[in-house]
Amino acid sequence: MRHTKLFVGILVIVLAGILAVLFAQMKDMRSPAVKKAAATIAAEKKKAIQKGTYNCCLKHPCDQCMINMGACPCGDNAEAGRPVCHECKGGWAAGDGGIPDLKPEDIKVMPRGKM
Repeated sequence: MRHTKLFVGILVIVLAGILAVLFAQMKDMRSPAVKKAAATIAAEKKKAIQKGTYNCCLKHPCDQCMINMGACPCGDNAEAGRPVCHECKGGWAAGDGGIPDLKPEDIKVMPRGKM
């Protein structure tokens, strides 16, 4: 029994290490153009947050609104019971919601193509 627990523990550690390496390689598979686009989106999002035009409802603000609108109304929308973007809806489902009084089931999502 003791050897079985030890074996399972070692197996879990080895598998976790393999997964960590695979995920690290996946991130590195992005082309230079995609890396540049991601950096541009992050920089523009930071500027919009500083200007007050990016009020996301997530702890880690979404990219979808920056890509589609150049601003994010999802924080105001969520607080008012209005729909948020698809990335924000998914963020709430994943536990990244950033408005303390709301729960994932309170969050509505915008219909497809309405951004």
